[in-house]
Amino acid sequence: MIAAASHSYVRTGIIARRRCPDAHFNVIIRSTTVIPLHRTQFPNSKAELAEAMDAGLRPYVRKTGPIVTINARVFPYLDQIAISFDGAELDPKLPKMPQAVGETKLACEAGLVTVSGRNISIEKAPLNLQLTANDVVFHQGRDENGEALLLVNKVGAGHFMVSVGQLELENAIREMAQREAAKHGISIEETRVSMRARGSRSIAADIRLRARKFLFRTNIDISGQVDIDDQFNAKISNLKCRGDGTVGSLACGVLEPHLRRLEGKGFPLMSFPLGEVQLRDVRIAVADTIEITADFGTPES
Repeated sequence: MIAAASHSYVRTGIIARRRCPDAHFNVIIRSTTVIPLHRTQFPNSKAELAEAMDAGLRPYVRKTGPIVTINARVFPYLDQIAISFDGAELDPKLPKMPQAVGETKLACEAGLVTVSGRNISIEKAPLNLQLTANDVVFHQGRDENGEALLLVNKVGAGHFMVSVGQLELENAIREMAQREAAKHGISIEETRVSMRARGSRSIAADIRLRARKFLFRTNIDISGQVDIDDQFNAKISNLKCRGDGTVGSLACGVLEPHLRRLEGKGFPLMSFPLGEVQLRDVRIAVADTIEITADFGTPES
């Protein structure tokens, strides 16, 4: 996979185990996506590496229980790295990732990396994500404080999927709308959400809220779209609010500041850092569940 690097292969079932190259083989890596390990020395066992990766990923999620499990017969020959975000709450305001300073060197390779995110939530919106990556090459480096970093340098082939049920999304939107409207004496009695695909990387959304203030009822219509870019970030745009009558105008006035904050805002659909990879075959399917899938891998040089 890397020129001038010696590899040995052992097959166990369908997983290939690859020996890490010698530590003296150094290269300059251009990727800035890393997992901080919060220690000065690079781990020298699978238990230490799992513990360090767990500590490095935990600031990005709120979750009880272990996050990282590593299977390896003899470290650093990794059969599988399994990362579990199941049941976690992801913070959309992610801490800034550290950057590698100076040269990096090859650390090891994993035959398989999996990321599971069943029943996770972002700002109370529930979703599911799954990621598999084969033949992943890792580098080790240092940040500006001299602490060890684990960098994902290359991926042979991978598949990513993120999905959310329209009903669950509708419930999350209703709860948010009720919470904000109640501050202004407005009750949200009914919420309807309709999503439709606008192409392979775009979704249009229409939201109708049935609102009441005192004895007056009205409909509030909110529309917008979400586009997926080449880095697998979702960007919200074209947000509009229209309300009938005085109550509708008041409700849109309440919602406008929130819509302005969301306008143009992007958030990553692929939370796990994967180094320099190229997305292929991004697909959006809209039915009872909205599902976005993509294949990815590092282009061959």
